[in-house]
Amino acid sequence: MARIVFGMIDNNTRPIGGVKVIYQAVAGLRRFGLDAYVGSAVGVPGWLAGSRTAEEAAILDMRQPHLIGPDDLYVATDAIGPGRMPLLLRLPERRVLFIQNHNALRFNGSIDWVKLRHIRCLTVSNYSRRVLLEQAGFREAHVVSPGVDLSVFRPAPRKRHRIAYMPRKWPGAVDQLKGHVRRTIEWLPIDGCSEAETAAILAESTIFLNLGRGEGLGLPPLEAMAAGCVLCGFASQGTTDFASTENGFWVDEGDGPGCIQAINAAVAAFDDQERVARLIQAGMATAQRYSLPLFEERMAAYFRALL
Repeated sequence: MARIVFGMIDNNTRPIGGVKVIYQAVAGLRRFGLDAYVGSAVGVPGWLAGSRTAEEAAILDMRQPHLIGPDDLYVATDAIGPGRMPLLLRLPERRVLFIQNHNALRFNGSIDWVKLRHIRCLTVSNYSRRVLLEQAGFREAHVVSPGVDLSVFRPAPRKRHRIAYMPRKWPGAVDQLKGHVRRTIEWLPIDGCSEAETAAILAESTIFLNLGRGEGLGLPPLEAMAAGCVLCGFASQGTTDFASTENGFWVDEGDGPGCIQAINAAVAAFDDQERVARLIQAGMATAQRYSLPLFEERMAAYFRALL
């Protein structure tokens, strides 16, 4: 059987959503009977330790020499370096670019993306697909959105009225926003946490402030919805695939004054428990549409068609 080998972003210290998605993809493909691997030189990241996804993925140790055979499918990430160009340009029909963030085409200047526009792309949102086809000129871009593990991200029986947020998404932003929030409320950063720690914080929080910018999709707000949080903050690029007035208080990316209004609206919403219940229900329904089993099923169908 031909193998499916995902090149990896070799980072095992700082949580990166794109890394988790690759592990989810490989674990899911293997559950569907496909011979899939994470090609990694650093092993399972510590912040994924204990994750069912990480445990069920198989790793190809890239510290050892491995040949990618003519029948194998090699899946490159949008963080590829120039050393991978010969591999990608050889047998291009057996290559896939997994572009989880369309902005990488601007920020990863080590790659001449024009030379790769004939290689099929897999991406994570309809927003990213439009950018790849209409602006970057790729011939093909298929969407399989990442999945939320609803067995991990779910509400706790009791919640604390607080705002959880991820400072790495916009360092320093909360310091500017806090002073404009009209009511006193606890703020809790999620920074450098494992998946289990992140899930526990979201499960016990009432509000999640989304600070994401330049997102391919934005998995944290979906995970927060699954955990029963009320969402507020930026609907950033790919996040517009699922953000709506029914499931959160959203503003355009980078709209600071609008974000302050959204936070205040989210806090004030708790004066009306029926409204809060509707927001949470809509958020959880949104997360259901991005469930991990759906992601695995769609990923398996995509790759099975290429084998």
